[in-house]
Amino acid sequence: MAKKKFLIVTRAFFPGNSPRAHRATELAKELCRQGKHVIVLTNVSAGQAVLVDEYGMNFVDLGSGRWPEIPIVWRGKTHLALRALRRLLWKFVAYPEIETSFRIFQRLPVDQQFDCIISIAAPHTVHWGVAWRLSRSPRLGATWIADCGDPFMGQENDSFSPAFYFRWVEKAFCRRADWITVPTEGAKDGYYPEFRDKLQVIPQGFRFEDYESLRSVPQIADGVTRFAFAGLLIPGRRDPRKLLDFLITREEAFEFHLFTRSRALVEPYAARDSRIILHHFVPREELLPRLAAMDFLLNIENFGQKQTPSKLIDYWLCGRPILSIKSFELDPSVVDAFLRKDYTRTLQIDRPDQYRIENVAATFIALAERTTASRAG
Repeated sequence: MAKKKFLIVTRAFFPGNSPRAHRATELAKELCRQGKHVIVLTNVSAGQAVLVDEYGMNFVDLGSGRWPEIPIVWRGKTHLALRALRRLLWKFVAYPEIETSFRIFQRLPVDQQFDCIISIAAPHTVHWGVAWRLSRSPRLGATWIADCGDPFMGQENDSFSPAFYFRWVEKAFCRRADWITVPTEGAKDGYYPEFRDKLQVIPQGFRFEDYESLRSVPQIADGVTRFAFAGLLIPGRRDPRKLLDFLITREEAFEFHLFTRSRALVEPYAARDSRIILHHFVPREELLPRLAAMDFLLNIENFGQKQTPSKLIDYWLCGRPILSIKSFELDPSVVDAFLRKDYTRTLQIDRPDQYRIENVAATFIALAERTTASRAG
């Protein structure tokens, strides 16, 4: 029997370093392990040859974008003007991400037929390009699953929302997709109610065996409490300043390590207190062992319930207690307890087996089979 053909369409893939790159890469590898013929439409690079050799997956080159991003100068009026221009272009014409739609429309292999197409956002323009192509080539895929991380129109953690007319673009892709997958139950509220029956929860997937060594990374026993945050900081949303204001008043021996690209919020505190230590963002394979060596890890909760940080399962894999706080509703007693290494109020991860990549891939396969069965019936 011929292998089922799965096409994964994504702008983020190995060797990229982002949660969506990890999502797409781990899913592709596991689908291969489960006997599927996997083709990935993405930006092709030399480093992907190892995946061809080890898993037998194939690649179609999406090609690099030609539309330049608006640069940011980090000082003076020029910075403010360019930042405003970037925001306006994104808000009103989805620039430069909109180019991805055109490239996907052009590069999808219309000479083949797939049992399942899985498109992975962000950006959501990935889905728009697939919807556009399928409107012209409806027999290209028997099932289309649009996998979404954060919502687009329903997002809660960006201070700028897309222009109102993008609702029709989003509704167009939602109508055409057979399934829309989201990482958490709360994320369903970020999508229009008329598509509720298409929404399915499939969390981020990991091959647990690849992370077993993290549980044995030792912590330094010198009387200093070390903790860390890794990820994006967002002013007014995922904002550490209330916590930092509290920490700099403490006399305890601690080190707070932040691995982030968004340094502007933290730099004034790091300059004032040597216990607050800023690091540049590092590759995930280097980051996780460093997190595993901490006494505990910090999660700053998103605004609202529609978006959940994917870093939580990374934290759980590291085997360290998790202090979860809200940006502007800090409970000092909880922070005090963690600084004393009292972790009785650590965040618990519900049903960790749901994050096993074997189960995640099996759920995608089951959705494709349900579509096939319903059409056959």
